[in-house]
Amino acid sequence: MKLKINFSTLFITLICLTAQNAIAQGLVDGFFNKKGEASLSLSYSNSKFDSFYVGKTKVDGVPAHNEISQNIFNFYANYGLTDKLTAIVSLPYISAEGDGDPDPINGTTEQSDIQDLNVMVKYAFYKDELSSGNMTYFGAFGGSIPLGYEPNGILSIGNGAPALDAKLGMHYYNNNGIFGTLAFGYTVRGDADNNLNLGDGSDFNAQNSISTLLKVGYNCKMFYIDAWFDSQSSSNKGVDIGGEGFFGNFPETRVNYARVGGDLFVPIVNNFGVSIGIGATVDGRNLGNATTYTGGIVYSIR
Repeated sequence: MKLKINFSTLFITLICLTAQNAIAQGLVDGFFNKKGEASLSLSYSNSKFDSFYVGKTKVDGVPAHNEISQNIFNFYANYGLTDKLTAIVSLPYISAEGDGDPDPINGTTEQSDIQDLNVMVKYAFYKDELSSGNMTYFGAFGGSIPLGYEPNGILSIGNGAPALDAKLGMHYYNNNGIFGTLAFGYTVRGDADNNLNLGDGSDFNAQNSISTLLKVGYNCKMFYIDAWFDSQSSSNKGVDIGGEGFFGNFPETRVNYARVGGDLFVPIVNNFGVSIGIGATVDGRNLGNATTYTGGIVYSIR
């Protein structure tokens, strides 16, 4: 059962990766490992898009690059420190390539590197047993550290800023396997390195953000399936691509989005299983209008 539950988190994490600012909002869901249980996951995601939100305006053709394709390889693991406390680690490798002119800021047509090391812990601080199932109230705290990639450009695989992330949520699980999760988060980001010495040479102030995750699904012995909605809104004043105050300072852009998607997991043999997922941007600001397809394998340790 844990095999199916933990793998669902992986797919939301990957689908939240975007062309300009790679953001993992989906590391946390409402399911918890028992003490000593763990899962290890490897997955691959692919997206290709030829439209882009310049500010809040959706335009055909990605600026400079026309079309961008991404390949994302992700390692994800979680471990039950106690029955109520789960530790989570995610480490993605991302390659992005444009089909057009070199980026006017950093002069590249492709970028690839390990992105951010993401670490979180989540804690179930109260569980209410109901006649129809149970309701778990949980919180999470963690952060991410960029690992040296180029943060300035449309092709950049992240914003290059360290971050602290806190979340609060609730998770309902019905006795018949139907579940629902609602979580809200706030992310505080630090400064991003201005390695190209743009503007006055000062480091960039990456934008803080508010996030929301809503997920509903069904879990049984034969399969796991869910549908989800994920959103982010920048919480402090930034700039828009091509707008006032923009001079190539991509880490300071306001990156908002709304995404929808779904995941399906099927156990195969022993502690192994496979899964597929899809996620699509339905609204955004300063990011690509991407649809992402994901597949992977997971191994459960009990």
